[in-house]
Amino acid sequence: MSPARRVVWPPKLILQTPMGYLRDSSGNYLPRDIGRSSVFDDGFIIFQFGDTFCHTMNGHFIGLTSNNASFCDATKDPTVSSYFTIKDSDGSRNSEQRVPAFLEFFPGEGDTKTHFLKFWCFSGIVDAHIDQNGNHCGVCYYEAREMQKGAIDDGVYLYTGIALVTWNRKSFFLEAKRERFPQGPQLFLADEPRFGAFCAVMGIGKEYIYLYGHTPDNSKSVALARIPPRRALLKTEHEYWNGSGWCSKMKDSKPVFTTMQHGQIFQTDMFGRDSPWKYAFIGCTSLADSKAQFGRSKQPQGPWEVHEVKGLRTYAMQPYDPSPFKYCFYPHPWAFQTERDGDMMITWSEGGMNGGVIAELLRFETAA
Repeated sequence: MSPARRVVWPPKLILQTPMGYLRDSSGNYLPRDIGRSSVFDDGFIIFQFGDTFCHTMNGHFIGLTSNNASFCDATKDPTVSSYFTIKDSDGSRNSEQRVPAFLEFFPGEGDTKTHFLKFWCFSGIVDAHIDQNGNHCGVCYYEAREMQKGAIDDGVYLYTGIALVTWNRKSFFLEAKRERFPQGPQLFLADEPRFGAFCAVMGIGKEYIYLYGHTPDNSKSVALARIPPRRALLKTEHEYWNGSGWCSKMKDSKPVFTTMQHGQIFQTDMFGRDSPWKYAFIGCTSLADSKAQFGRSKQPQGPWEVHEVKGLRTYAMQPYDPSPFKYCFYPHPWAFQTERDGDMMITWSEGGMNGGVIAELLRFETAA
């Protein structure tokens, strides 16, 4: 075992190393965004992407997929992943097909003459339990949006939904099924906080899943709920953080972050194996300043200490960058051993129809 070290606080960035784009193993041209990663308890790693502009091997555009998932073998390269559901009849990889959606439409959903439906998965996948067949059973929260055809904007937010995710390493099977309730696929309505849609994380001890979501007032404040893993579909059993404790009334919930656009919370030992600071956050604000934020807390509800990562240079790699700012800042703590040497891979999105997800290796100062 390597000597115990800790990331010093406030964080001090001492080195950044470009790692290039998050790439598909086919080598095809796939502009896309989000690039959020999740790890099942057996170590299996999934990347989730947003709008993906699919191209064939010869560079011909074949369609847009608004949400998808690929797997990564971190022992080879943490920036390369594969859409393993694209197969020929003989089982080999087919890179000429459009990337399949991770979350599918119910019958009657999808396109109309003037509008279309889109799902954005910022939450990641939380591995909740293992069933009697050895399947890893998880949950994924998503934003549903109605987009007007021909318009270039974020559309109209409709609701936050939940999908049940099944993963089996032995059969190499991954599936997500959106849940449908008597009132429809809505778990949280448009006038309620988007619990889970910002990010979701399993708590220490696996007693609760913690669901972070923007409040409905467009302030980009982030509220918090929690639910036992096996009760995730039961809205009435959620508890909400009210600023001083947990309560049963959603209307009493209070923000744990303010002006935060994207990010991920995760468990960590980077602050010391015996440190009480066991939760970390990497993300970006809603100020469109292209700056990464680094936070830590002793508990999921905070209080959170958040600092800008001073000295970090963010950039675009495409020759023409139509986006005025970078977004979707996410950590990938599985890629390196931050608790050993301070190294952490993060990513951000360029945006636009030609933009990709850029990976960067950050080294933070550590101490014994």
